[in-house]
Amino acid sequence: MATRGLEFPESTFTIGELMYRVILLAVCLSFVPVFAQSDTPFPEPTQNPNAIFRVFRTQNIFTLLKLDTRTGQVWQLQWSLDEGNRLTAPINQAALLPKNVTIFKPGRFTLTPTANIHTFVLLDVEGGRTWQIQWGDESHRAILPIPK
Repeated sequence: MATRGLEFPESTFTIGELMYRVILLAVCLSFVPVFAQSDTPFPEPTQNPNAIFRVFRTQNIFTLLKLDTRTGQVWQLQWSLDEGNRLTAPINQAALLPKNVTIFKPGRFTLTPTANIHTFVLLDVEGGRTWQIQWGDESHRAILPIPK
């Protein structure tokens, strides 16, 4: 019983040409991680989860959200070099604590971004309640409860 081995055609590459192709391939592959990371230009800064106030980035470079982690109140912050374009606008002015809660504990509320540029989810980490936070111009700012 005869066995067949693998047959390779004769190579017409010189060692120099082969080295050139290997180096070219290595250079091309070195750019793959750079392109894969382009979705996140810079990481979210570390914040103290028990701070009274926290600031959250949006996908808009001029807009941030400020959260009172004790009460769940949220403000839209807009920064600009032009003084007339800076603002702090409330999204919800009422505290979201249950009626039986009298202690305002830092870290009770947090925000999570969604795939929609103008939408965040506000979470009461102790009670499990959630709200949809919409930011934008005055007619689009809103807080909407998400049913359990």
